Amino acid sequence: MIKAVIFDLDGTILNTLADLNACMNAALEEYGCPKITTEQTRMFVGHGGLRYAELALPEDKRAQAEYFYRNVYCPILFQCKNEHTKLFPREKECMDALKGAGIKTAVVTNKSQQAADVLGRTLLKDFSFDVIFGNRDGIPVKPDPTSTRMVLGELGVTEREAVFVGDGDTDVQTAHNAGMQSVSVLWGYRTKEQLLAAGAERFASTFDELKEILLSL
Repeated sequence: MIKAVIFDLDGTILNTLADLNACMNAALEEYGCPKITTEQTRMFVGHGGLRYAELALPEDKRAQAEYFYRNVYCPILFQCKNEHTKLFPREKECMDALKGAGIKTAVVTNKSQQAADVLGRTLLKDFSFDVIFGNRDGIPVKPDPTSTRMVLGELGVTEREAVFVGDGDTDVQTAHNAGMQSVSVLWGYRTKEQLLAAGAERFASTFDELKEILLSL
């Protein structure tokens, strides 16, 4: 049996799409730029907040992406009350089963550490993740495996003893780069075709399916 599961956050353990869209649109409005649609947000997220900000900006302002991200978008995101963010169906039952089996759980996300910590203290507090690792200065975002390997070290497990679970192409690539097996979930922000193109081989359509897969590995 595996000893640990590392989860992505946005689109995997929390449906954050509506709040991500609302925060970005508030930032764009403040910056004098057109708003983006929810579907654009779905396409733009997954590679970190800076990349999300860059893609959301009009082309003629993308050179200002880092300033916009740090000074306009992040302050709005950090104040977000996550009123529209929700857990996915049957998620708690899956997490309880993993804990009951003695499996450690962690989160590795490209969301900023501060925003991830807020969610860890609120919507995710009942899951008692052993580690929540967000985007930190000086550490490359996924699919670079650095953060994942750091978390494996904190958990005290090897890459062969853990599984990476995510909804994105970035997560499939992260698992591959870290030498881990992975499970791709189909309730998130990427289609099965996009995940297959990224190299995904194992899929779960519901948290009940995910629970069965993880407890069988």
